[in-house]
Amino acid sequence: MKLTCKQQDLSRGLSAVSHAVSSRSTLPILANILLATDQGRLKLSATNLEIGINCWVDAQIEEEGMTTVPAKLLTDFVNSLPQALVDLSLPEGSNALNVKSLRSSANIKGMEASEFPQIPSNEGGDPPVVLDAALLKSMIAEVAFAAADDDSRPVLTGVLVQVSDEKITFAAADAFRLAVRVAELPGNDHPRGDILIPARTLTELSRILPTEGMVEMVVTPNRSQVLFHTPNLDLVSRLIEGAFPPFRTIIPKESSTRAVIETREFAAAVKSASLFARDSSNIARIKITPPVEGVEESTGSVTIEATSEDIGDNVSTVNAAVEGPGLQVIFNVKYLADVLATLGTPEMILEATSATKPGVLKPVSPNDQTYVIMPMHVNR
Repeated sequence: MKLTCKQQDLSRGLSAVSHAVSSRSTLPILANILLATDQGRLKLSATNLEIGINCWVDAQIEEEGMTTVPAKLLTDFVNSLPQALVDLSLPEGSNALNVKSLRSSANIKGMEASEFPQIPSNEGGDPPVVLDAALLKSMIAEVAFAAADDDSRPVLTGVLVQVSDEKITFAAADAFRLAVRVAELPGNDHPRGDILIPARTLTELSRILPTEGMVEMVVTPNRSQVLFHTPNLDLVSRLIEGAFPPFRTIIPKESSTRAVIETREFAAAVKSASLFARDSSNIARIKITPPVEGVEESTGSVTIEATSEDIGDNVSTVNAAVEGPGLQVIFNVKYLADVLATLGTPEMILEATSATKPGVLKPVSPNDQTYVIMPMHVNR
């Protein structure tokens, strides 16, 4: 193998695939990156058997070939090089990759490429679902945070992806909250069905996806893996087996009290409350107050209170357009902050029915985002 490429291109590619390198595997080959010439470009691959990433780098190929070398060593060495051309060569019969640029040269010992696990391609699966990369990145950010962290219920560590009726839906939930995002999917020739993708995989995908262009999502023929494909990048992930809870039944169909609040003001109030709530199980009391009847200048409000026996208390009030009776409910302030971090609209809606029933947060916008938060125990 013999080729030349730009240091910045190689560094970018190595950074992308390093997200799939295994750090704790009993298989030494999984700590390596596969380098292979592929139709006039350099293909970099890494896998931890949960996810696999391929990245293609523009290169001038002189001799075809492939090898694997330790991921961390190669990445660190390439990052230490100046932004100039990098020569990669593997003498025939050798397992040491020579990496040379300007006045620096290194020989990195590797392992046979034949030992590296094969990463599935996008051939032979269902027809692809084509998504805008920027939309996909935003949908992941708006939903994945709500998935469960622990593996006690594996289905809750995933994001449910539903394709139907010219719409694509992402949903994630743990035992205390639910996040749902729906987007238009033009055309009616998409394969319909549900898949459950690990939330950690989607978070990694969001980090490495370009901000422009289209992404193809393909389910493999045995429906055990999903592949996201762009011209320069592939990410393959295993799918989670099992049935995701019927999340639409969790979303309240109606509410007695509705408050429209300025998002930035409420986010600032929640941030203030979180400073005092973190030492008391993140408890925050939300009080929704309607305007006083018959008083022309009276406005509604939403008050958030947090108390810590050790450090003190905080009360913040923001104006709100309130419909319905006043009520008080206790939420985990961290869950409120997580939702507010995803809302990019000037105003948001908070809906509630009672202190014991879930509350709903959503933006005032065409964006179809819905967040459901279970209340904390009213006597705490």
